Amino acid sequence: MAVKTERISTADLQLGMYVAELDRPWIETPFPLQGFHLRTREELQQLQHWCRHVYIDLQLGKVSLEPVARTAAEPSAKPAGGAQQPRIRGGLGKFTPVKYSITQPVKQEVVAATLYHREITRAVIHLLNDLRSGKGLNLRVARKAAAVMVHSILRNPDAMVWLARIKDVDSYGYAHSIRASILATVFGRHLGLPKDVLENLATGVLLMDVGKTRLPRSMLNSPAPLDDAGWAEMHRHVNYGVELLQHCGGVNDQMLAVVQYHHERHDGSGYPFGLSGSQIPLLARIAGIVDSYDAVTSERPWAPARTATEAVSMLYEQRDTGFQAALVEQFIQAIGVYPTGTAVELSTGQLGVVVAQNPSRRLRPQVMVVSETDGTRLERPRIIDLLTVQQDADGQPLAVAGCLRGGRERLDLASVQINAA
Repeated sequence: MAVKTERISTADLQLGMYVAELDRPWIETPFPLQGFHLRTREELQQLQHWCRHVYIDLQLGKVSLEPVARTAAEPSAKPAGGAQQPRIRGGLGKFTPVKYSITQPVKQEVVAATLYHREITRAVIHLLNDLRSGKGLNLRVARKAAAVMVHSILRNPDAMVWLARIKDVDSYGYAHSIRASILATVFGRHLGLPKDVLENLATGVLLMDVGKTRLPRSMLNSPAPLDDAGWAEMHRHVNYGVELLQHCGGVNDQMLAVVQYHHERHDGSGYPFGLSGSQIPLLARIAGIVDSYDAVTSERPWAPARTATEAVSMLYEQRDTGFQAALVEQFIQAIGVYPTGTAVELSTGQLGVVVAQNPSRRLRPQVMVVSETDGTRLERPRIIDLLTVQQDADGQPLAVAGCLRGGRERLDLASVQINAA
């Protein structure tokens, strides 16, 4: 189902129209990232101040302007293919982006974050085991784990991203939801989402695949890609997850939207409803990006892991097809081309690990060098900030040459201690 949009001058806008895209990045404006209905003259004047033209959604512009009630949602859970369109909830409304700052050095935060990550992992494993044994969903555990994660990421996002890259690298399944939740929270922090929204986002992503606990383990652990019948059954995990959350007290619209819509795609090719564009709530669009990114950068039985740069290229190629272009670009800015925890090779031939980002220059992160050009492991790793150190000892340009493929064979990431550098 393609979104019907039309470019229009802001001088020709009328109240009731649904603004789906701007002529500039959303994050540079005071408007909500997921699009909005023009309801007041003040909003119209503000939009004319910020933009010369916008794109309006011709379908959503015809709906009632009455605000949607902020109550627990119970949308239809019918699969795609004649699916009943749900009453879509879980949007953010208008908000002013929060400007977060680093309040803890990464070397210090990683000490606390290591404990947090261990407890989050235990909580998620316990939660999933309960579901597999027929017990209900313990939302309190998931929300507490998410709150702990958000607390650390707000102080310094690099610490949790570091742990997401080096911990549980041989495990997919439960570890995928933790890594994706960390990436989603870091992304949301970059976008300036309020803290309560970040906690809803983190909780939703932790729970987005709980419906898979109702699928056969043989399907989840299949060493080969599934056939059509297998994929059809796999797609039902979304509906199973929604059912689990709907029978659990305390779930709000934003959490539910992440679980229900994270497999919808910008061009309408996703499932279960074939939603597209701004019909997909912002938090679900964020979840879809991080879900795909972590999946392709992780080792799976039927597919080798892609490098971070390959994954970024994949997302970039899917701008405005699989994913909203503006969000893809913001995600790349949020995590960098070389995310924290990425094993890299420098132009000198030395090996290292990215330990922190430089937001102003994402191609020049801070790198912990752990080996010499001949492969000799350094007894005391040293950190080079490529933003300030731009030449090597011979006066040649110093830069990241690329990500290491199969980094664990050439570089034991688990043995690298960021707080000991």
